[in-house]
Amino acid sequence: MAYLYPRLLPKAATSLREECLGRSVEQLQERADPSHPAVFYAATGGVRLPQQQLRTLREAVVGCAVDRGYPANPARRQAAAFDIAVAEILHRESGIIPAEAVAGDLWAFLSLVSMPDVAAWRFPDLHRDRVLGTDVTRHVFGRLWWRAHLLHDEGADREDVYAALSVLGEAAFDQIYARRTSIGGSPHLVRAIVRTWEGVDVPHDDARERDLFRDFLKRVRRLNAFISFDSLPAETLDAELSALVEESLRAVTRVGTY
Repeated sequence: MAYLYPRLLPKAATSLREECLGRSVEQLQERADPSHPAVFYAATGGVRLPQQQLRTLREAVVGCAVDRGYPANPARRQAAAFDIAVAEILHRESGIIPAEAVAGDLWAFLSLVSMPDVAAWRFPDLHRDRVLGTDVTRHVFGRLWWRAHLLHDEGADREDVYAALSVLGEAAFDQIYARRTSIGGSPHLVRAIVRTWEGVDVPHDDARERDLFRDFLKRVRRLNAFISFDSLPAETLDAELSALVEESLRAVTRVGTY
């Protein structure tokens, strides 16, 4: 069943963010609520989400945070593990559909009303993009739903459906989604990119890995002007992308960045 999630009016979201700034995770935990006077819903498309299901979703997300040290500030590895676990939870269990997932007001509700403590635990500065939903690709929860939506493999065994989430870090996925009109809008292509990248012997230096991945995506975009990637079988697409990775490896080696 498709559920309509609560959405938060933009003015109220801005006000709530200002109220949350400077408060501790423990203080924000006390503010968590399944409802708010400034909530509204889409007019059509499903039934309103029962509050009990919203509470269940919060419990699952908070549980992931607790496993990674919540309420203490997470280490980098803990934060990355939290992102992977919550991406799967949000996509598998929330009942959010793509038509709803594009709405920044929905994500603003989750980060400022339902789970403000978790949002502040993950991003202590509560940057506008992280909680207001002004850019869903950067939102503390919205970016995770979309990452899982683009990377999940429905044809895989249940334990492997979301295996690709652990291949790319946030920075790499941001590069893909920043090019969403040419690359990030195609789950078929994104999953192929992840499969290809998983087989690359990437450098352990973060800066060099970013350079290599950026060069690879540039080549994918150029080829996209001549080939319909979505029309290619997975095996053919994987071969095309593997050739592009080899070109990138040779190119960045010549300029001394790898």
